[in-house]
Amino acid sequence: MGNHHIQTEDKFFYVLKHAPCGMAEIDSIGNIIYLNDKGELLLTNITNTSFTNSENLFDILNPFSPQWIKRVKLHLSAANQTQKEFSEKLSISLTFEGITKNYSISITKISLESSVVYFEEHSENIPSNKIIEQAILDKSITQGKFEIASNVLHDVGNAVVGFSSYSTRIKRSLELDNSENLQNLVGFFEAQREPIGIAIGEAKADAIIKIISGIAQTQKNNQQDIEKSISEQQNIINHIQEILNIQRQYVNGTESIEKKPTNLNSIINDCMSMLYASLNKRNITVDLDVNENLPVIKGDRTKLMQVILNILKNSIEAIDVYAVEKSIAVRANISTNTLSLEIQDSGKGFDEETGNKIFTRGFTTKKSGTGLGLDHCRAILEGHDGTITIESKGLGKGALTTIKFKL
Repeated sequence: MGNHHIQTEDKFFYVLKHAPCGMAEIDSIGNIIYLNDKGELLLTNITNTSFTNSENLFDILNPFSPQWIKRVKLHLSAANQTQKEFSEKLSISLTFEGITKNYSISITKISLESSVVYFEEHSENIPSNKIIEQAILDKSITQGKFEIASNVLHDVGNAVVGFSSYSTRIKRSLELDNSENLQNLVGFFEAQREPIGIAIGEAKADAIIKIISGIAQTQKNNQQDIEKSISEQQNIINHIQEILNIQRQYVNGTESIEKKPTNLNSIINDCMSMLYASLNKRNITVDLDVNENLPVIKGDRTKLMQVILNILKNSIEAIDVYAVEKSIAVRANISTNTLSLEIQDSGKGFDEETGNKIFTRGFTTKKSGTGLGLDHCRAILEGHDGTITIESKGLGKGALTTIKFKL
């Protein structure tokens, strides 16, 4: 009789385990005690959306309906609940790859210590041909964007090369225009001052020498200024060409994933060059306080540049066009075994609730945002053994982004 009872119990658990609907047993505080196969599958889909690895059902479902959780806890805390059966239902709608899935979740208390939860799934499938058509359309649009971007980069690259060649020609012309010839002429007149003074008078001789000396000095100063300006232009052209190379890598899908020695100073300068027009248009002042002797870090230059660009763009967009103070401060320094980069803006800031969600995938405060940027930035930095935090003292008080790398 005892063996028969064990066999019956085994069969019962086997049926529960492979039942077509999801079932779970939880304790009085929501911890999952037992979960059958179907229940585990359905709950995995939900946890992937709620971004939690918790094994507590209340924690998993709280992002979808805190009110429902509150009602369930109220029922479970009732002293005589074993005599008053209750049922609370929750409906969740999630979309995965064009397929909308509706989940019904209900809970019934069976004892003071445990309750049973039932999961049901209802799918609304988009016809497969529609999915294929949409995928082809999306791919065509993306390909078209890549082709346009590639053509634009090609045209800009050609213009930059042309500008560089003209700068080089000007520099060579300056090298041929030697101001020392005038200086030699001044030396000649000074050596012949006495006979020239006898011929035209000492006052006129002195005046001629002073005029030629002034012309020679002015030409020399102008030539130095022009050479300095051309050198600066060449540096800017080199930066633009580097940026174009990075953008070509993005368009062609061949960006480097290999970590190489990288100079953070150079990345910051390139980012500022790319955003110069936006900063200038909005009249945003930038305070750069970056240690020139920053140590080289090992990383993917393209991806790190993507992170810093994203943070700077967020700071620019957070500053109101009509704000009195419009500033961004970029600071980089070294502490014990750590390289820190801080970006402080005078933007609109955010409250504590927003701060807790700011890195949540899909969360955004922008009307046209996707909520993927900061989550992607954090993933890139974690791949470089780095960290990122974003803090604000409240609305209207700006934000501080801190990126740290281990040395």
